[in-house]
Amino acid sequence: MVVVPPRSLFITDERGEVVQSLIGPYNEGDSLLLTCEVEGGKPTPSVTWWRESVLLDDTFDITVFGNVRNKLQIDQLRRHDLMATFLCQASNTNLSVPMTSTVTIDMNFRPLTAKILGNRKPLSSGDTVELQCVTMGSRPPAEITWWKGNTELRSTKSKSFGNGNYTSSVLTIKPSSDDNGKFLTCRALNPLMLDSIVEYSLRLEVFYPPQLILRLGSKLRHTHLQEGNDVYLECNIRANPWVTEVTWKLEGRDLVTNTSIGIIVSNQSLVLQKVKRSSRGRYLCSAKNPQGYGESNVVFLRIQYAPVCKPGQQLTYGVPQYDGVEVRCQVEADPPEVKFRWNFNNSLERREIVNFETSGTESVTRFVPRNNQDFGSLLCWAANNVGMQREPCVYAIIPAGVPDPVANCSVFNQTDHTFRVQCKPGYDGGLQQHFVMEVHDTAYQRLRANMTSPIPVFLARNLPSSASFLVVVYSVNSKGRSQTKVLTAKTILNPETQAHNENIKGKLVFSPVLMMLISLAVGLIIIVITVVLVIRCRQRKSRTQKSELTEKIEKYDSPLVQKTTVSEEKCPDVIPGNNVKMKTAISAAYEDFEIEKCKTKTPESSQSMCKPAKSETNSTASNPQYNNPQQEPYPQPLQKFSHTSGQKRVKVLPTPPPGRRHEESVHENSNV
Repeated sequence: MVVVPPRSLFITDERGEVVQSLIGPYNEGDSLLLTCEVEGGKPTPSVTWWRESVLLDDTFDITVFGNVRNKLQIDQLRRHDLMATFLCQASNTNLSVPMTSTVTIDMNFRPLTAKILGNRKPLSSGDTVELQCVTMGSRPPAEITWWKGNTELRSTKSKSFGNGNYTSSVLTIKPSSDDNGKFLTCRALNPLMLDSIVEYSLRLEVFYPPQLILRLGSKLRHTHLQEGNDVYLECNIRANPWVTEVTWKLEGRDLVTNTSIGIIVSNQSLVLQKVKRSSRGRYLCSAKNPQGYGESNVVFLRIQYAPVCKPGQQLTYGVPQYDGVEVRCQVEADPPEVKFRWNFNNSLERREIVNFETSGTESVTRFVPRNNQDFGSLLCWAANNVGMQREPCVYAIIPAGVPDPVANCSVFNQTDHTFRVQCKPGYDGGLQQHFVMEVHDTAYQRLRANMTSPIPVFLARNLPSSASFLVVVYSVNSKGRSQTKVLTAKTILNPETQAHNENIKGKLVFSPVLMMLISLAVGLIIIVITVVLVIRCRQRKSRTQKSELTEKIEKYDSPLVQKTTVSEEKCPDVIPGNNVKMKTAISAAYEDFEIEKCKTKTPESSQSMCKPAKSETNSTASNPQYNNPQQEPYPQPLQKFSHTSGQKRVKVLPTPPPGRRHEESVHENSNV
C-alpha cells in the first residue's frame, strides 16, 4: 500500500477565518472555537488537538469534500488561558513527521477591585480635599474615572504600577452644598471590555443650607397623568442640620391642606386627589434650617385631558344664501393628537358633515347654505387618547346682517394737533366690513374729520390745539352700519403757546415794578370810593333836613293854585300838596324845594311817579285841552279839604280819570 501524506493543514476561528500564531485578544470569559482541517492524505489522516503535551481532542470527521476536520471547543476562557498554545496535528503514518499548526491565545482581563482611600469624615462646603482610588487585575491597565452622582469629574491624576496590574488615581475636590448626600464613585474600566466596570462609592456628607429636589412619586409616569388621577409629589431635602419648615407652592402661591378640593400637604409630600386642568402648572417646595433658606427645582405638572372648545373663537357666522363660508373648529387637548367629527343641526334635520380638513387641534369645513333650511348650527367634536369631547363646539350659521359694533376703543398719542384711536373689531355680520370714524368739534358743533379704514385704527390730523372732540366709530358692510361707539378726545395745548403763557405769568408774578403799579392803582381806587361815599352821605343828610323843613311849611301854607303836570298823570296816588306851586305867600326858594323833593325820590318811585311816559306825552300833545292852559278846566267837585290855616285853605282834588288833565283854580276868598 502506498502512503500519501496530507497536502495541507489550516486552522480557522469561529468566523471561518484562517488563523495562526498569536490570535485574539479574547476577553476574559469569552468562548473559543478552533477548527483544524486537513486536505489529502492516504490513508485518511487522524487529526488531534494538543495543549502543550496534553491531548485535548482526538475526534474528527470527514467532510463531503473528503477533508478531515477536528473542532476544539472551549466554553469560557479564564485568566490561566493567557498565552496558552494550542497545536493541531495531522498524521497517517509513523514513518514521517506529522503535519502541525499552532496558535497562541492573547487575552484581556477585567479589573478585579477598586477602592477609595483617605479621609472618610464629613466634609465642609468650600474646603479642598484629596481622595485616592486604586484598582488591580486589569489587562491592559484600567482607566479610572471619578463620578459625583451621574456627573463625571475631570480634576484627576492617574498612575499605573506593576506592569499595569496596579493603577492609582487621585481626585482633588472642593465640595459644595449640592454634594451633600451624593455618592462619590471611583470607577475602573478596561477600555477593551465595556462590561468590565468595577466601582467603589462613597456617600458624601456636607454641612450646608437646605437643598431640595422636587419630583413625582416613583410609581407615577408624568407623561400619562390624566384628569381624575391622584398625583403624589415628593420633595427630597438634603440639609445638614435638618430642616425646620417645609412650604409648597403652585405658580408662586402657597399650598395648604384643603381636603374639599383634594389638596393634602404632609411635610415632604404633596398629594393631589382627582386632579383637574386647574391643577396643571409649576410646583416647587422650599425649606428652612438654621443654615438658611432653599428652594427646589420646578416641576411642571402636565395633566392630560379630553378635548374642550378653545375660548375666544368665532361662534357666529353670517352667510349670504348660496355663498360659502369656512367654519373653524378649534379645541384644546392634551395629547394634541385629535380626530374631529362634524354635524349640522336645525329644527328640521340633523345630518353629518363629512367634508372637512384637520390640522393639529383645528378643523375647517366649508358650508354653503342653499335655502332657508340650511341655516342652523354646526356641531364639532374632537377625541384623543383620553376620550371624546363632552360638549361639542356649536357654531351658529345665520343669514348675513349688519356688523357688530367695535369694542375696547381707546385714545392715545394725543398731541396739539393729532390723536390716534384704536378699537377691537366686532363680528362682521358674515360680510366684508370697513370702519368709519367721525370727529366732531364740541365747541363749534362742526365735523372736523370723517375717516374710513379697513381696520379700526385711525389717526386724526390737523386739529386745533387745546380743543375737545366727540369721536364716533362704527363699522359698515353691504347690509348696513353697526351701532356707534362714542368716546371723547382732546388735543393738548401747543407747547410754544404754553411756554409763552408761562413766561408771561412768570413776569407778572415776579416783576417788582408791576407789583408797585398794581398797589398804587388799588390805593387810588380805594380813595375814590371813600370820597364818593362821603359826598353821598352828606347829600343824603342835607336832603333829610330840607324834607323836615318842607313838612313844617305845609302846615301853614296859603291858598295854592294847583298846577297839574304830566308827572301827576303817572302818579295819581301822590298827594297834590307835594307837587303844587304856592302863591306869592311862599317864596320861590320853597317852590324849588318842592320840585327838588319830587326829584330826590328813589329811582323806582321816581321812574313811576315823576317821569312821564312817552305814550302819555304824545297823548297830551294831541289833546287841545292840555295845550291851552286858559281853557276852562273839567269841573270837579270838592272832596276834601286838607287843613285850614288862617284865611287860606288848600283844596285836595280827586284823582282825574286816565288821559284827562284837570285844573281847578283856588279862590282866595276865605268863605269858600
